[in-house]
Amino acid sequence: MLRSFIAFLGRVCLSLFFLGAALNKILDWTGAEQYFIQALGEGIKSYIGSPGIEQLLEWALADHHLLLLAAVTIELLCGLMIFLGLWVRLAAFLLFIFLVPTTLLFHHFWDLMGVDRDLQMGNFLKNVAIMGGLLLLLAYGKGKEKPAVNDKKPSS
Repeated sequence: MLRSFIAFLGRVCLSLFFLGAALNKILDWTGAEQYFIQALGEGIKSYIGSPGIEQLLEWALADHHLLLLAAVTIELLCGLMIFLGLWVRLAAFLLFIFLVPTTLLFHHFWDLMGVDRDLQMGNFLKNVAIMGGLLLLLAYGKGKEKPAVNDKKPSS
């Protein structure tokens, strides 16, 4: 019972991060678009010389409104799925996949210096930690405690 409650609290903590991020974007859509466009522009500068990545980022910049809508949809739906304990492994997998390019694009601390570098390194590591939590959900599901079939050691 305690294990199930702790797993529920863990799911709530993880889900609130994504639900809060989606809600912030919805409430300030223009600001979210501007931030997204700025990050994509900086990303293109970071990946100059990598034609495939550069083309992908240019496409993303042109269709930024669709990608932002997709991001909000993933954060909102998967965050709710994890919170409610529905299809937790699927939601954790989708959010993990979502966070990989998001983390690399928005928190490229290796291109920065000073306070900006420290801030983005902290955000990068925070996302890596969240990805670790998502991997645990992927491995163990919603964490519902299953009764042991036989707790006794075999007699010899």
